Amino acid sequence: MELGLERARKVAGKLGIERPAPFVFTIAGTNGKGSTAAAVDAILLNSGLRTASYMSPHVHRFNERIRVDGADCDDALICAALADVEQARGGISLSYFEFATLAALRIFAQSNLDAVILEVGLGGRLDAVNIVDADIALITNIELDHQAWLGDTREAIGAEKAGILRPAAPLVYGEEQPPASILRRAEELGVRVFRRERDYGANIKAGSWSWWGRKQDSAAGFETLELPRLSLPAMAAALQAVQLSPLPVTEEGIRAAQRNAGLPGRMELRRDAVGGQPALLDVAHNPAAARLLADTVAAWRAARAPGVTVAVVLALLADKDIEGMAAALEAQADVWYISELEDSRAMPVSELNRRLRSCVSGAEISVSASVAEAYREAAGSGADLVVATGSFLTVAATRPFTAAAAGASV
Repeated sequence: MELGLERARKVAGKLGIERPAPFVFTIAGTNGKGSTAAAVDAILLNSGLRTASYMSPHVHRFNERIRVDGADCDDALICAALADVEQARGGISLSYFEFATLAALRIFAQSNLDAVILEVGLGGRLDAVNIVDADIALITNIELDHQAWLGDTREAIGAEKAGILRPAAPLVYGEEQPPASILRRAEELGVRVFRRERDYGANIKAGSWSWWGRKQDSAAGFETLELPRLSLPAMAAALQAVQLSPLPVTEEGIRAAQRNAGLPGRMELRRDAVGGQPALLDVAHNPAAARLLADTVAAWRAARAPGVTVAVVLALLADKDIEGMAAALEAQADVWYISELEDSRAMPVSELNRRLRSCVSGAEISVSASVAEAYREAAGSGADLVVATGSFLTVAATRPFTAAAAGASV
């Protein structure tokens, strides 16, 4: 990993891809970036616009990162774009993420698009995505994660993510209280900030939801929207962002996006391919994301008869806050099935076992040799719901054992 914009900017200039579409949404934040990007994309696509999105990391195939008109780009198109980047870079060293970002921008610039949606990989200020100027910036939230790269306070992390702001381009912020560092940067650049619960928000009632917010110069709102497959905070922020844009978004497109927008491994409800019981897959890998996952599981429990059981399959990387995640999930986990990821950065299962037992008193914990084995044991345990979480790698290892579920909202 090499944070910094100089290398990618030079190569982008050689390729002429600094402006890949007439309108650009850039999305940063600790959690929910991918879901928010997918929500923006779905609203625009269902409104009849030509769009592309760049997201990371992928769950199964690299192609998932680069999408045009709602579909993963094929191998030939990606390989051709990578070859163009390789030729243009000359002696400039590029990281894996820089290569991928430049290839995506190359494809987008050749695709005659109305808009692109770019998800920041890490931070914002020095992320390769930030070589492109955003017309609307979204920051989903600020929590402690990747502290070795971004700083160990919300203020420091907020300052890094505020690097995606551009003069006079609106910012949609996904929480009520942004760090002061974000507000200071917004003021310096003349950026109008749209905050959740102050400038826009969502209300759930009787199996549907309503959205209220702002256009540039007037109020906006939608009633009785179908509950989305993606998280409500992501969909609400996406709605606010598209309402601020000049793009011709339609109410029909907004309503269709509630049914169609989804993303593998983001609060994804599927079913076990053998037993048929529900399996909830989520890439949560920090305490804040784990709290949102726990709230989702709690709501799932509340809608069912007392006594339903939940098995949690957990494996994560070594630098993650297992204590914070365990505290968030403890009340919803009846049994833990833990293992070790097949990655050099993985937390050893022995350490995971020790730390989990020390912070979750009296927990029932089963240790498995692989994530796949942990999932199969959990699915065969008789639990009413299997939850697989902790990392993109955890979801990637368990998702092949599941199948799509009808009515896949949680």
